[in-house]
Amino acid sequence: MGFFKQGFNEKIVYAVAIVVALGIVFIYSEQKETSVPSMAEQSVPAATTVAEKSEIAALEKDTEDKISQSLASIQGVGKAKVLVTYSSGIKRVYAYDKSVITKTSKQTDKDGGISEVEEITETSQLVIAGNSAPVVIAEQRPEVAGVLIIAQGAGDSKIREQISLAVRTLLNIESGKVSVVPMADE
Repeated sequence: MGFFKQGFNEKIVYAVAIVVALGIVFIYSEQKETSVPSMAEQSVPAATTVAEKSEIAALEKDTEDKISQSLASIQGVGKAKVLVTYSSGIKRVYAYDKSVITKTSKQTDKDGGISEVEEITETSQLVIAGNSAPVVIAEQRPEVAGVLIIAQGAGDSKIREQISLAVRTLLNIESGKVSVVPMADE
């Protein structure tokens, strides 16, 4: 205890020890802290990405087939090959179960003053169907990035314009996203 005889107060030493201990606790608690990401922050599993890519590929193929069949019906157009690309995937709006809880409490202090405290708690939870998949309430087709049409008869400018107009009308896209070229002789 000779250390304390040199003018240090025992209470100060205890206070410093407590501050150091609290500092260590805070340092370790920050390192161990893990946050659970919200639904918007969670990464998409690889299986979902693969499924989405195959879904987009199927949508592209279906659109290409329908356009090819439609173009074959236009007078002056023979065989046609169609390539469609999309700029993004299918956009889905998911169902959420939202609840709002409001708690109001009134407190009277000793001087007769009244204070009112209102606490609002909002929660939102993704609705899951029986097959463990989220419930989709709306789907929006992806935006068309571009369309390439290689067609017999497209060497004629009138036929080429008819093809372009038909595709723009079918897909509701601007002319800059449609390219029509004549098919090479086979």
